[in-house]
Amino acid sequence: MVALLSEPGGVVRWVIKDVAKACSDIGIVTMFLIVLFMPPEVLAQQVIMRGTAFLGDTAMSDGTVVLHHLTQGTQGELDSTKLGRDGAFRFSLPREPDPILSDIFFASIRHNGVLYFGPMIRSAEELDSVYRVSVYDTLVARPEGFPVAIQSRSVFIEPDSSGWRVTDLFELRNDEGQTIVARPGGDTWRHRMPVGIRSVEVGEGEVSADAVRYQNGEVIAKAALPPGGRLFVVRYEVDSLFMSLPVRAGTERLDVLIREPAPTVAIDGLDFIERQEFEPGSTYRRFAGADLLGPVVTIVKTEEVRSPHVEWVAVLLGLTLVVVGSIVLRPRSPNELVALRVESRQQLMLEVARLDEDFDGRGW
Repeated sequence: MVALLSEPGGVVRWVIKDVAKACSDIGIVTMFLIVLFMPPEVLAQQVIMRGTAFLGDTAMSDGTVVLHHLTQGTQGELDSTKLGRDGAFRFSLPREPDPILSDIFFASIRHNGVLYFGPMIRSAEELDSVYRVSVYDTLVARPEGFPVAIQSRSVFIEPDSSGWRVTDLFELRNDEGQTIVARPGGDTWRHRMPVGIRSVEVGEGEVSADAVRYQNGEVIAKAALPPGGRLFVVRYEVDSLFMSLPVRAGTERLDVLIREPAPTVAIDGLDFIERQEFEPGSTYRRFAGADLLGPVVTIVKTEEVRSPHVEWVAVLLGLTLVVVGSIVLRPRSPNELVALRVESRQQLMLEVARLDEDFDGRGW
């Protein structure tokens, strides 16, 4: 200390150092006293998010977590913190989430260049449990993409003033246990689209517009695909309803729903299931198939299958009665008439029975 004071300006530096230490001690004591004497109702008003980050099934020991706030369509970063050795993290929220005001909080972690998001917290009740953010190691796809399983595909076709408007939903499922990423200049997934489509829009759903595109007749994704499900939405227009939909072999389920009014159609490779009404006045004909082999399903025009009218049954029955009547009424001997009465009665009953059986068998 003597040496410090003997140096030029040493006294000043000693005073500054001592004052800084005193202020630091005072600050710590002040904060302790504030917390100590803070009313319980004020402490209870603090909104805390407690969470843990996992790499696969193991808690992460290194990384930075970012807290995001989403409200009324705007999103911003509020805070960030380092992970603890046990993967734990903690944030103080400015207020409780409010589902009515769309006041939402969530956290994110970047790992190996991929940004992972935790679930959105929409209500205060969701803060009662430990928040979890999961990240994964990466798997680099081939340049042409990875054959990700298509868990479900739903194609909604609606009449439009210029033709037909189509919404094509692809629900993918990554079963690899790793996040599939594109190599430089490559893609993560692609799928052939129908020939002749126009006004193509991609990028809605769970991926951003710069992560998926339509090019050379294919929808192409560059977005990282973490384990689990991912949704791609493609909207386009076609001139004719009668088209072929390319189908990837192994597609687990395909539903095609055509809104009425529409021509009577059949779809090669799919079965007609039902007419389905999603809302009053909005009816769709639903065709479906499972475990498809590809490469296409084709919508073709067909004649509506009508059930034979009941009037035809009456005509046939009338003709039968005329024939039987002509046999009964022709001149015969008394003995022949007696035998005929029995025979004609049995024959008439037999003919009626045959008609009834045929009627039931055809489902008239």
